Amino acid sequence: MTSRPIQYVPGEYVVGCILSVPVMTEVGEISHKGILSDRTGPDGLPMVIHNAKLAGNVVENTMTFFYTKAIGPVRSEGYPSKLAPHVVLARARTQIGKPWRVLDNCEHFAHYAHDLPQKSPELRRKAKQGGIAITGFLTACFFLASRGAAPL
Repeated sequence: MTSRPIQYVPGEYVVGCILSVPVMTEVGEISHKGILSDRTGPDGLPMVIHNAKLAGNVVENTMTFFYTKAIGPVRSEGYPSKLAPHVVLARARTQIGKPWRVLDNCEHFAHYAHDLPQKSPELRRKAKQGGIAITGFLTACFFLASRGAAPL
């Protein structure tokens, strides 16, 4: 766990809101998302329900765990649905134990909890960036091969 104090960006932190924290991964910086719980952890801080790659599945655990890999402060991304907080939390808790997958990640989970279309704009951006890199690499290989250069 982290021994550094958790930092928060000023904003409204209401039960059921979507929280995010920047983390560094193998694909670069991403924004890890979760749902602010109505429960308090043993450390006295609010708990968070999130689809955590670190845990391997959807969990409800301490803000300290949510912040473990943070490279910046926690922020509230607001409350994007018209559902009541107890409904958002109930929907989120039905997912506890569900495995983390790239194509079913923390963004998909947060959208599901709020009964929004399950999508991941961040995943789409990262895939597009990766596609551009692969295209550039293949273009360079084709160019070198057409010039008679040795393959890489």
